[in-house]
Order: sequence, then C-alpha cells, then structure tokens
Amino acid sequence: MSDDHQTVECTIHGEACATFVCVHLLNDPRQRWHCVYPSADNRWPDAWCGICDRLFQEQGEWNENNEDGLDIRLLCHFCYEAKLGSSVEPQMQAYGARWQNLVTRASAELQAMQDELESEFALSTQDRWDWNAERGELVFSRAGKPGLIAPALMTGSVSSVSDTWLWFWANHHIDPATIEPILQVRAFGETEDFACLTVPKWPADEVDGWEMVAVAAQVLGARGAYRLPGETGWTFMLLQNMKRVA
Repeated sequence: MSDDHQTVECTIHGEACATFVCVHLLNDPRQRWHCVYPSADNRWPDAWCGICDRLFQEQGEWNENNEDGLDIRLLCHFCYEAKLGSSVEPQMQAYGARWQNLVTRASAELQAMQDELESEFALSTQDRWDWNAERGELVFSRAGKPGLIAPALMTGSVSSVSDTWLWFWANHHIDPATIEPILQVRAFGETEDFACLTVPKWPADEVDGWEMVAVAAQVLGARGAYRLPGETGWTFMLLQNMKRVA
C-alpha cells in the first residue's frame, strides 16, 4: 500500500487504498469504465460510466458546470479491481464473432510459429531458461550449456492465486522502458474496442493467457511466444530473432 494514497477500511478486505467511481459503476460494474490508464502514481484512477461520460465530454473536464451531475462513491482498491475486471466478460461477449475470428486466426498463426521454432531449434529439448533483464533476453540451456538466445518482450501474466490476467503495461514493478512495445497492443485494443486488451487486470486462466499473447504476437509481428512458470502462475513473453549461441 502506497503512503501517497488515502486509506479506507473495507468491510470485506480491511485496510486498503481509497478509490472513487460513479454510483452507476458501483451498482452495475459490468459495463465500460471511462478513466485514464493507471500509472505508478495513480494506480486506480477515478472512473465513471458512459452516462456520466457524456457530461464529461460536454465540458472536456469535470468543473462547476457538470460536477453536480456526478455522484461519486468510495471503494477500496481491491473492490475497484474486482469490479473493473468484471466489466471485461460482458463487453467481450458483445463483440461476438469479430473477436473470436481474431483469436482463432492469431492462435493458429502462433501455433505455426511455435512449430517452426521447434523444427528449427528443438526448443522443447532445452532443460533450463534464464532471464537476462538487462539485455531483455531469454537464454535457453541444455546440460548446463547455453544453447539458444532470444530477445523477449514481457507481455502479461496469469496468476493461479487470484485467477487473473495482468498486462505488463499495468505492472508497476516493471521498468516501463522494457515493455513500451506492448502499448501498441493496448492501442490496437482501443481502436478495435476490445476490453480484454485495454483493461489492466481481469479474471482469466492459462488459456486466456495464450490467447492474449497470440493476439499480441500478431499485432507486434513476433516470431513466437514462451510461457515462464512461476510459484504463483505463468509469465507470457514474445520471442524475436532466436539464434544459437556460437
């Protein structure tokens, strides 16, 4: 919990950071949330619904001319994240075939790339991987000897504890410079209005993780993908320009 945030005592989660949403999102969070993207300094930005956003757009800001029409309510940051995450599924269902066609095509293309990597580099025979954060590279080894190197881009992670997907552009423990390319995927989500690409954190499993990295691979023109196992889930990375260690 940041010392910069006002705290609140939640009846469910106990002490937490205070966040603010309009009453319509509080009562019905399964709709589009209007807010700026989170940052290290503002991890849970004030949010409002489409009805309230029309008031906002009339002025281009909240001021004395439209604030009377905004009914703001207090939430703890745990409740905020859960309610925001719940907005993804109904929005994705509304996209129907448009999203499913994209996922099907992207997943097939990723599988073809994975098969090509396996055919050329026998990636599955490597028994160890190491992440070089300074160089942004995955190093694969066999029998203690490095054999393959691939520049890699952290994309997102699936938690087996909270059963959620988190885009790495919203992971404030990561150096922003190392994940800047993934913002192109978010921008694609904005253009196409795909909530699962623009909402930072939402309910997900490993299958969802592979679908997100497949779409990211298509948007960014990656060579393949890799899933790193961890104690609390999996990290998904995009691979580029794999080569053998000389």
